[in-house]
Amino acid sequence: MSVVIRLFQPADRQAVRKICADSADMGKPAERIFPDRELLADMITAYYTDFEPQSLWVAEVEGEVVGYLTGCLDSRRCLRVMIWRIAPKILFQALIRGIFLKKQVQRFMIAMLKSLKLGGFKRSIPFDKYPAHLHIDIKEGFRAQGLGRGLMEKFFAQAKNAGIPGIYLTTRKDNLAACSFFEKNGFSLLAQYPLVIPEGDNFQVIHSALYVKSL
Repeated sequence: MSVVIRLFQPADRQAVRKICADSADMGKPAERIFPDRELLADMITAYYTDFEPQSLWVAEVEGEVVGYLTGCLDSRRCLRVMIWRIAPKILFQALIRGIFLKKQVQRFMIAMLKSLKLGGFKRSIPFDKYPAHLHIDIKEGFRAQGLGRGLMEKFFAQAKNAGIPGIYLTTRKDNLAACSFFEKNGFSLLAQYPLVIPEGDNFQVIHSALYVKSL
């Protein structure tokens, strides 16, 4: 298998978005949790493809992009861009498409409000120690083959060369494979927060895990 780990190029944008949408829900397609995969891809990847592509790495196998790592060296900047540049566009598109009229989205929003009430979004991230963050995604059929480790090593080196003291990430606590993978790559659990998700006709409380790694 011919594997290349390289920096993102503009021509990779659609491949990254497709992998994101195909595995947005614990490795399963986005439609399980949100009806519009393009808007979901915007929420998850637009900052990295459009505003910080120099920190986005892709894994290419036989010429096909099969995985990516969206990295960010300044999480405060990411938050500002999300609030003032990306979120308004997503909201506008959602209104035009009538997304908020869909029952699935209404339940998704109710779940977010329940999470907010439980304190799930009151996250205290020490940006002075861990200013960078990352998210990693590998296409089904190419997982557990070392691609994730290769992507992370590239970003670790990039962040270290930039003088970044540490990196954080979040994942679902019940995603045992992901938690194990991050721990094997030097991350340690800093905190966990309640997260409410729709489950059939009801709602389920799980937890999101905040992991950190010093460089």
